[in-house]
Amino acid sequence: MKFAQLSRLLLSALLLATVALTGCGKNDNVNEGARIQEAQNGRTTSPLQQTDLQTFEVELFRTLSVPTDSQKDFRILDTQDTPLGTYVLYSIPNHDGLAFAGRRADGSVQLYQAHWPMTVTDPAQDLVVCRAIPPNSGINNGYGVLAGRVYNPFIETIEVNYRDGKRERLDVSHSRGFLLVRPGFDSRFVQVRGFGFNGNPYWNLDAR
Repeated sequence: MKFAQLSRLLLSALLLATVALTGCGKNDNVNEGARIQEAQNGRTTSPLQQTDLQTFEVELFRTLSVPTDSQKDFRILDTQDTPLGTYVLYSIPNHDGLAFAGRRADGSVQLYQAHWPMTVTDPAQDLVVCRAIPPNSGINNGYGVLAGRVYNPFIETIEVNYRDGKRERLDVSHSRGFLLVRPGFDSRFVQVRGFGFNGNPYWNLDAR
């Protein structure tokens, strides 16, 4: 009887050891699979850090051939990060735009897109200029972007209504610009409204 009990104990111990070893093996395979998946994604850059913004400016000025007199008036209005890089909404005299850049592993900056322009064609009508980047633009696919530059001094709040019912209100009294980045949405189909400090509507764009 004692021998039978001892045999059962030994068998149970062997089974527990087998399960434990099998579990470790599965964890190792999961980790290895994650590493392989990360490599297959081909991600070569990450979002910009605060210390990268000066390098970003230098690279942007070089790419756009910005005159020295205009460089001193350069201003970053807003930034939004994604896994591959950072969208940067900026202001340069007569050359406002949106850029997308990423940080390489060695700390250098890669400029994927230097200038999606914000162009005023009619000062009387273009109180706000919007730029929509669809999620299949070829640059950072999968993310829809809506960027805007507010030129009318009386507009202090921007309201954005998406086709899926989501609504966002943004204070633009200081930045004079706005930048919205959402995964998988087509930013060309939105309603954008501009309001004054007293809540009165000043401007409207409806593309829904």
